[in-house]
Order: sequence, then C-alpha cells, then structure tokens
Amino acid sequence: MRSPRVGLWADRGMRFGLGLAANAVYVVASIARNKWVASHFQTAGIGVVGQLNAAQIWLGLASSMGLGIAVMRLTGAAFGAGDAPAARRITWSALTLCAGTTAVACALAFGFARPLSIALLGDAGYAPLVRVSLLGAAGYAFYSIVTGLFAGRSDVRAPLTTAVFASVVSTIAIFSLVPRAGLAGAVLGVSLIFPAGVIGALLVHRRDYGPLLGPARDGWLDRASLEPLLLTGAAALALALLDQGTLLALRAHYLRHHGVDANGLFQSALAFAQQVGSAFYVYLSNYAFGRMSACRDVPAMRDYTRRHWLPLLGLAVLAFAAAIVLGRPLLHLLYSDRFDPAAPMLAWMAVGEFGKVALQIWALAALPLGGPRLWLPLMLAFPAGLAASYGLLGLAGVGLERLPLAYLGAGLVGLVVNGTVMMRRGVTLRARDLLLLLAALALLAALAAWRAGVL
Repeated sequence: MRSPRVGLWADRGMRFGLGLAANAVYVVASIARNKWVASHFQTAGIGVVGQLNAAQIWLGLASSMGLGIAVMRLTGAAFGAGDAPAARRITWSALTLCAGTTAVACALAFGFARPLSIALLGDAGYAPLVRVSLLGAAGYAFYSIVTGLFAGRSDVRAPLTTAVFASVVSTIAIFSLVPRAGLAGAVLGVSLIFPAGVIGALLVHRRDYGPLLGPARDGWLDRASLEPLLLTGAAALALALLDQGTLLALRAHYLRHHGVDANGLFQSALAFAQQVGSAFYVYLSNYAFGRMSACRDVPAMRDYTRRHWLPLLGLAVLAFAAAIVLGRPLLHLLYSDRFDPAAPMLAWMAVGEFGKVALQIWALAALPLGGPRLWLPLMLAFPAGLAASYGLLGLAGVGLERLPLAYLGAGLVGLVVNGTVMMRRGVTLRARDLLLLLAALALLAALAAWRAGVL
C-alpha cells in the first residue's frame, strides 16, 4: 500500500504529466506548422507570422482586461469554499466585460490596420494580414477567461483537450492554405489556435462546465463580483500590456535595425525557449496556483514553495540544458539550415527563460499573499529588466545578439527581484535550494557561452 506522501507525489506527477502532454501537443503542432511555413517563406515568413502572432496575443490580453488571472484567483477561492454559484457569477461577469472590450478593440484595430502594419512590420502592405490576425486576438481574449476558469478548478484535463483541438484545427488549416493563400493562409491558421481550442474543450467537457457557462439565469453582470474582478484584472492587464508590449516594441525596433530575417531567427529561438518553459507554467498556473490559493498563512505558502522547488527546478535544469546543447540540430531539423544562426540566440534565451521559470515558482504565493499590490510589481521586474538590458546592450554596441542577451538579463533581474521580495515576506528557501539555483545558473550560463562560441 502506498504511503500518503508517495500518493501525493504520484498525483502531482500525473498532473504535471498531463500539463506536459498538453504542452507536447502544442509543440509538435507548432513544429509541423513552422516547418511548413519556413519551407515556403523562409526566415522572412516566420518573422512576419511571429510578429503578428505576438501582436494578436498582446491585443487579446488587452481586450480581456486581465480578467483571466482574476477569474483564476476568484473562482479558485469560490470552488475551495464549495460555492459553485459564486464561481458561475464571477465567470459570467468576466465574459460579459470581455465581450464588450474585445468588440471595441478589434473594431478599432480593423480600422487602423495600416498604421498598425507600419508600426509592427515597417510596411503598410501587411495591413490585410493585420486584419486577419484579429480573429486570433478575439479568440485569445475569451481563451484567457475560459482557461482561467479551468485553472480555478485545478483542472488539467480541459487544457489538454484545448491543446488537441487548437493544434489539430490550426495545423490542418495551415497545411491546406499554405502556400496557395500565401502568408494570409499562415496567419489565418495561427489565428484559429485559440478559438478552436476553446470551442473544442467546452464541447468535450460540457458536463463539467455546462452548469457554469449555460444561460446566465442570474444576469450577465454580478455587481458583487465586479470590484474584485476589476481590481485583480486591472493589475493583470497592466502586467500583460507592459510585459507583452515591451517585448513587442523591442522586437519592432530590432526588426527595423536588423531586418525581417533577423526577426525570423529571433522568433524561432524565442518559440523554442518558451516552449520548454511552458511545460512548467502550465503546471504552476493550472494546478499549483489553485493549491497555493488555498493556503491560509505564510508558513503554509513557504512550505508549499519549498516542496516544489527541488523537483521542479531540477527538471528545469535538465530541460534547458538539453535545449542549449541540442539547439542547433533541432533548429536545423524543425526549420531549415537557414535557421542555424539562431542557435546562439536560443542558448542565451534559454538561460533567461530558466530564470523566469524559477521566479514563477518562487513568486507563486505573491498574489494570494499580498494581492495585486505585491504581485504586480514583482511580475513587472521581467519586462523592466528586458527594457533596461536592451538599452544598456545598445549603448555597449551589441548588434544581432542584443535582444537575446536582453532576454537573458530580464530573467536574471526578475529572479533577483522576486527572490529578494519573497524572502522578505517570509517565503524563504533552504540553503540547499539556493545552492541548487546558483549551480543551475552557472551550468546553464557555461553551456550558453560554449554554444555561442564565447568559451
């Protein structure tokens, strides 16, 4: 008979495995799509599609007003208290607010597609592609609300279903439309990811979520839910706009100085690094955050953080070390030989992404512990570090490696800031935990320097 501790870790392992499976589905589909698009449009095509994908996610986050995080937090508390009607009211209020803002945002973006095209890609000729990408922006807005509901229930099955539908539909669309429909076909295929995933998951899991998302018998807006939704949502919105917006703005600057081909190389390295990190983010957001929200005091939050630190960070070290070592042949395989120069970029960015994973583990208690006032400044450390690092590297005369190295700097700055503040708030790590972190950073930095030819 298994001990309770073994059973607990077996359950966590299963949930992490389901999150990893969802991420693997996204990765495999992304590999197929990117390989197909790269074979027809080379680095320039990947650069255009990647830039528009980043823009649609930013607009979708803005349209959702950050309510996905608020839904995750508030429904998690409601489900923990056994109050399903409250979770229903919270969800419908968020969906109603999201519908209004998304309609306005997409209408404005449709009308101003030409100036947006110039700002994002330096050419008004891409305006039709900007308009096509708005489908993905609207889809992402509702995706954030619905996946926030999934996370509030600590449900790791629905995200896997979302990943399957999103990946299958978008991949079929791209293989059917590219190259016949040109880049518009590629942008449309990518834009279908979020709406297809949401629709598919809600159809498959309608028994679980039908009572929560059926006709709003209690009204579309619940006044009691608005204040906590909007307060947490405002903080999440500010973070989303600054986090995604900072990277988007720096990429636009980088593209203007180094060209769309360089942005394609950066996009391939960024996608690779973030795909490795996403396996950990899925587990943290879809399961661990709900459990952390149920912790009643600082000692419980500290103990929960410590229990996860060694196993999660150990897995992260192995994953990112493999990404650095195998980066060049995998980029060659997944894209083409034209993407070989992205391997040094990937190496530096993998270290930065590891820092981001570590800070997310350490700061998991920030929102339950101190609310938006604590959580928002901590999460803003990463985009602030990105902008500062990019500026300093520009002053130092760094060229093509400027943005990848800035991403590394952002990971380190964010980790130091989050770790320092969380230690002061009582969420401390053991000496062995800190030693593991330092050793992991040293190992990954050495591997990155070797891959980049510095060592």
